[in-house]
Amino acid sequence: MTIIDTIVDNIFVLDYLAAILILLIVTILYIRKQMNKNYWILYWIGVGLGLVWEIPIGLTRELGVPIAEFIKPRPVLPFPLHSIMHSIWDGGIFLVGIYLVYKILSSPHFKSVNKNELAVFILWGQIQSVILEIVSLIIGLWNYIPSWWNPSMFEVSGHYFTLFPQYVWLIASIIFYYLTLKFNPDSSNF
Repeated sequence: MTIIDTIVDNIFVLDYLAAILILLIVTILYIRKQMNKNYWILYWIGVGLGLVWEIPIGLTRELGVPIAEFIKPRPVLPFPLHSIMHSIWDGGIFLVGIYLVYKILSSPHFKSVNKNELAVFILWGQIQSVILEIVSLIIGLWNYIPSWWNPSMFEVSGHYFTLFPQYVWLIASIIFYYLTLKFNPDSSNF
């Protein structure tokens, strides 16, 4: 057994450890006042938004509805804990989107609807989703099952890369952007 095989066999343990690390980092930054209250709230909004799709997808797998399936390793944690861990990741992914807006675009930020800010959120959501899905297919974690509403774009390692995760992140990125405007975070204490 190679190191790669060991990593793949234990990928969900590593996945959960990364989620715990994300939660710890965000919490420590907030407690130390290195992250202001608006970012803290936005992180939890991102977690909640992630639950909007993570719980239903997990539930459909539990019920045997053909939307998504695990390929090789099974999650260590049962439903819904597995879905909650992935939502913790989602909150962190959304915060990275805010960070990218600050790094890529000139001030002011999040004062009113700005097509460039929205574009950064959408591009980040799509890029990270494509990367995550391709990695998942390459190492055999999960895949989405093609259907009329979830067409396959191409195959990776004999598994289908479908549009469903891209739809999810497109809609979620837009929703999160507009929620970010409501909290009008500033660049201090990010």
